[in-house]
Amino acid sequence: MNHTFMNYVLLGTVAPVMALAQTPPLPITPPSPPTASIPRVAPSAPAPKFDFRFDVLSELAPGLEEVGMHLDGVREQAMQELEAARARVQIAQPNIQIAMEQARANMERAREDSRFGVQEQRVQLQEQTRMQVQERTRMVQEMQRDFAYQKSAELSQLGALRSDWLLSVKPRAAWASEDPADSLYRAARESINRGEYRHAAQLFNEVTTKFPKSKYALDCAYWEAFARYRSGTTDDLRAALKILDEGKDKFAYLRSGESDVAGLRARVQGALAARGDASAARQLQAEAAQNTSCDREDVSVRAEALSALGQMDIASAMPVVKKVLARRDECTVELRRRALYLIGRQPSADAVPLLLDVAKNDTDSGIRSEAMSWLSRTAGDQAVPMLEDLLKTSTDERTQRSAVTALGSIDTDKARKAIHTIIERTDVLERVRIDAIQSLARDRDNRMMSADDMQYLRALYAKVETQRLKEAVLSAVGRVETAENEQFLLGIARTETESPSLRAAALQRLGRMQTVSLNEIGKLYEAADSRSMREQVLQALSQRQEPEAIDKLVEVAKKDTDYNIRRYAIQLLSRSNNPKALQGIRDLLEKP
Repeated sequence: MNHTFMNYVLLGTVAPVMALAQTPPLPITPPSPPTASIPRVAPSAPAPKFDFRFDVLSELAPGLEEVGMHLDGVREQAMQELEAARARVQIAQPNIQIAMEQARANMERAREDSRFGVQEQRVQLQEQTRMQVQERTRMVQEMQRDFAYQKSAELSQLGALRSDWLLSVKPRAAWASEDPADSLYRAARESINRGEYRHAAQLFNEVTTKFPKSKYALDCAYWEAFARYRSGTTDDLRAALKILDEGKDKFAYLRSGESDVAGLRARVQGALAARGDASAARQLQAEAAQNTSCDREDVSVRAEALSALGQMDIASAMPVVKKVLARRDECTVELRRRALYLIGRQPSADAVPLLLDVAKNDTDSGIRSEAMSWLSRTAGDQAVPMLEDLLKTSTDERTQRSAVTALGSIDTDKARKAIHTIIERTDVLERVRIDAIQSLARDRDNRMMSADDMQYLRALYAKVETQRLKEAVLSAVGRVETAENEQFLLGIARTETESPSLRAAALQRLGRMQTVSLNEIGKLYEAADSRSMREQVLQALSQRQEPEAIDKLVEVAKKDTDYNIRRYAIQLLSRSNNPKALQGIRDLLEKP
């Protein structure tokens, strides 16, 4: 009875607690703001009745067993896949090793090919560069020889150059619009530019007279003297000399590059002396004979005086010229050059000994070279033994080369025999012998090299000792397109015992000969045994205008086994404006 009662008491106490445990707790309502009204809480749903016969473990057991079986299946499947992966790796391991070894071998091969390719390209580039430099040097030297006399005259004719500059300079444009003399200066400037020298001199004089403090006054004084010099009357010349003498100190403030007071004064004196003014002639001789100063301006004045004296009368100027040429100091180089020009342009009985003395003994190499150049012009055949003697006695390379250039400018059999002798002398410097070879190929009076000289050079090829001399012969022979020269160069290109550089040099000259048939060039390509030679043939083909030349380049670009040659052919095609070249490149791109 008591037990039953106690069971009912316990059941009544525990049942509400278990029912409450099965009902989820309500969320905590956050506190409302003070101003808001408190909402009315809705009544909660009635608590479900508790099933006192509920057994959690019995209900979950089937599901847990199923989960365990699923995990066992997943584990088994993962183990199987892992074993399969390991098996695949073991199977693929030899293939992986083989692939790695092959890749390593390919890398080594590529590195080796690259190294050899770079070396070969470097050698090829060096050879091409050397040949290009040599060819350009040859062209420059030929230009120097072709214009040797003109250059020598230009260097020597400083007086004439200064005179040309003196006469070409014009008054500068007006620069002070607020100046009271501005409009007058503009009018004077326009007059002198139109060649109205008398009127311009009057206007310039009006500026200096009416506006002595004008910004234009100093310029106007100089340009008045200039205008009076160009006017040319004796009175104008004397007025110009007076202006220049009186304003000597002031003219120092003139802007440099726009005036030449000393040059203009020497010109005025020269013009007066030529008209019999004894005072002007004495001043010219005194200024030209001065030898105590090394001031650049003073030397320039003396050079102008010497030029003016030479234009008057070379005979009266010869004592001064001899005195100037006897100098050996650096200060009077310009004076000596002017003196050389005077006796070279107006040769006299004393000219040849003077020129020979300067060519032998002057301390300036440029002056010695100019003296030899003038010597060949003034003495002609008589200068040949003198120049040969200079070649034998001088140890200076520049002097020897200048002597060869002077000999090459004398168009006589005697001079050519002297050149042959120099070429065949083994005790002469190689550079001098090369100059002698190239002097034979120089055009004289628009006449190309003679047949005898060409025959001599072709026979000379086998006699000379060094490769540079042989290349000089090939260069000289290649300048003239004749059947004999073409066959000579073809023979060199075909000879397998010749050095590759000489064969390439012959091919380079052949490429410039339009008389060489494409068939011959094609045969040379097939016979070429080096990449440099084949590239020279391709270069020769690219310079031809025939469609067959483009066809050959396209064929090489498509089929040659040397990929460097194929690339070079494509480069040459890309530089061509021929539509067939463009189509050939497109065909290469569309090749399956």
